Amino acid sequence: MGSFSKQINRLLHAAIAVCLTCMATFVFANVILRYFFNEGLTWAEEASRYLFIWLIFLGAIVAYQENVHLGVDTLVNRLSAKNKRKLFILNNIILLATMGLVVHGTWKMTVLTSDQVSASMQIPLAWVYVSGFICSVSMVCISIYNLYRLITGKMADSELVMTSDNEDTQLIAGEAEEGAKK
Repeated sequence: MGSFSKQINRLLHAAIAVCLTCMATFVFANVILRYFFNEGLTWAEEASRYLFIWLIFLGAIVAYQENVHLGVDTLVNRLSAKNKRKLFILNNIILLATMGLVVHGTWKMTVLTSDQVSASMQIPLAWVYVSGFICSVSMVCISIYNLYRLITGKMADSELVMTSDNEDTQLIAGEAEEGAKK
C-alpha cells in the first residue's frame, strides 16, 4: 500500500472512530436525559442514524481496500495462478459495473435531495446520500487501481484472493505449526 493510500486509510479509520464516538455519546446522553429528566435531545436519534450510515459506507471502503469483506475463497484457492488472475479481473469488472450503477443512482439521489432538509436537524438530506456516492466512487477507484497493479505485474499471486484469513484461521494455523514442531 502506498504512502497516499496509507494516509487515506488512516483518515478513514479516524472518521469511523469519530462517527462511532459521536453516536455512542448522543445515544448515551439521550438515554440519561430521558431516564433522569424525562426529556431528551430531539436531534440525537436522527444524528446517530445519519452517523451510522456514514460509518457503514466509510467502513465498506476500508474493508474493500484491506480485503476483509466477507467472502468464500474455496474455489479461488484451488485455481491455478493464471485462472486466479482471470477470476480477479472478472470480479473487478463485475464490481466496476455494479458500482457504476450505484454511483449513478446515489448521485441522482444526492441531487434530488439537495433542497430537502431533515426533520429535526434541518440539514440537507444530500449530506446523507452523498455517503453512498463517496463509497461507490472510492470502490471504483480501488478496483481500477487493483486492475492496474495486476496488469502491470505489481500484484503478488497471494493478493489475487479477494478475502483475507480471519483470526480463527490464523490461530488454527499457528497451533498446527506448534504441534508439528513437537
